[in-house]
Amino acid sequence: MIYPPIPTPFDRQGNLDAQAFRDLAQLLEPHVDGILFYGSNGEGVHLTRAEREKGLSVQSPRKPPLVGLMEETLVQGLEALEQAQVVRPRAVLVTPPRYYTANLGNEGLEAYFSTLADSGTQVWLYHVPQNTKADMPLPVVANLSRHPNISGLKDSSGEMARLAFYQSQSLDLEYFTGHAPTFLGALALGASGGILAAANLAPLAFRQLEEAWRSGNMATANLMQTRLEPLARVLGQGGFVLLKQAMRYLGLPAGYPRPPYPAESPLWPVFKGILENLKAEGWLVTGD
Repeated sequence: MIYPPIPTPFDRQGNLDAQAFRDLAQLLEPHVDGILFYGSNGEGVHLTRAEREKGLSVQSPRKPPLVGLMEETLVQGLEALEQAQVVRPRAVLVTPPRYYTANLGNEGLEAYFSTLADSGTQVWLYHVPQNTKADMPLPVVANLSRHPNISGLKDSSGEMARLAFYQSQSLDLEYFTGHAPTFLGALALGASGGILAAANLAPLAFRQLEEAWRSGNMATANLMQTRLEPLARVLGQGGFVLLKQAMRYLGLPAGYPRPPYPAESPLWPVFKGILENLKAEGWLVTGD
C-alpha cells in the first residue's frame, strides 16, 4: 500500500491555499491507496489551529486518509484529533512530544499515546527521529501495541533492525516505512507498504515495485528499487523544500514552503536531472 504525505500549499507570502490543497489531493489520490494530510512533508507543524481546520474542511477523499498529529501536549493533541474527524480518517499518525523529552520518560510517552487512543480513533505511532530528534523506545512500542486502538506504525528511521524487531515480536501493528531508499527491504521485513514523500512524484513506480515483490518477482522489484534510489536519496536530503520545487516544476499545485524556509533547494540542479529521466520513462505524475 502506498500513501504519499502530500505537501500543504502556501502562496509566496505564506498564506494557506486551500483550493490548491484540495486540487492536489484529488489529482494524486487516484494513483495511490490513500493520502496523508499534515505529515512531515505536509508541514503540519507550521499550521495554526484555524488553518488545520480549513485545510481539512475543503477535502472530500474517496479513500480513507491518514492525518498527521504533531503536538506537544494532550490538550493540543486532543484538539487536533477532533479536527481530524472532518475527513473520517483511517487513523491519525502521531509523533511523540519532542521539546521536553528528557522530562517525559517512557511512562509519560505511553500515557500520551494511550490517552489519544482512548478517544476511539485509530492511532498510528510515527517514528521520525531525523525531524523530531525524539526516540520511540522499542519497549514502549511493544507496550502500546497492546492497546486496541493503536493499530499501526510508520517508521521513517531507515533502521532495518527496528523493522526486524517489529517482525520478530509479532506486534499487533500494521507498520509502514517512511524511508524510500530501503523500501524493498522494509517489505521483506513485513511492512504493509510505504508512506513515502517520493510517492508524491512517482507513485506508479513504487506501486510496481511493491506488486513485483508481493508476486515474487524479485528481479523486477530489485530493478525498480535501484531505479528509484537516486530519487529517494536526494529527496531525503532536500526534504519538503525540494519536494515542493519538484512538484511545481511538474505542474502540480504544491505551492511554496512557508517562510522563513526558502522556495528553492541547492540540490535542485541534481534533482532536476533525476526527474527528467524518470519523466521520460513515464513514471512521474504531472499537471499536464
